[in-house]
Amino acid sequence: MEEKKICKYCKTEIPKGAKICPNCRKKQKGPLGIIIAVVIVLIIIGGVAGGGSDSKTDTDTSTNTASVETEKTESKETAVEETIEYTACTKQELSDALKANAMKAADTYKGQYLEISGYLDVIDSNGKYISINAGEDDWSFVNVQCYIKNDDQKAIIMDLNKGDSIVIKGKCTDVGEVLGYSIDIDEVVVE
Repeated sequence: MEEKKICKYCKTEIPKGAKICPNCRKKQKGPLGIIIAVVIVLIIIGGVAGGGSDSKTDTDTSTNTASVETEKTESKETAVEETIEYTACTKQELSDALKANAMKAADTYKGQYLEISGYLDVIDSNGKYISINAGEDDWSFVNVQCYIKNDDQKAIIMDLNKGDSIVIKGKCTDVGEVLGYSIDIDEVVVE
């Protein structure tokens, strides 16, 4: 004889392994379903109850960590500014390197601090950048675009004219065979 159990909804006798009552068609929840429901409820309660204090601790810790990291970064920036060594080069040398092998030029100059000698060429009307060339005979399509970072640099450039001899000290942020060189200006020196 087959073992029977009672439907939790209509209270009729049904086969023990039945997942749906043949009489009322309601799904029979087994002990596994109840156990899973209890575990989920406990996880939610634990997350809500315990999460508050842990979140605050995590926030405080991350805030303290951020403050320490900011202080470390500021002190590193100060140290870096004091120890920057610029590699001297001319606009012509940069052009020649890019024409000969763009990949090698990028590997050599990208990320480096350069002291570039040349002549003022383009002065952006919005005061965002300037470019330099190698002189009147420079018919190169290689551009050395130098980005102005502050008002002091703008003031120096404001008093210059196209063709003036200058030296740009800055970091080379990008090198490309089409766009040439991108330099973030640290200092403008008028020769």
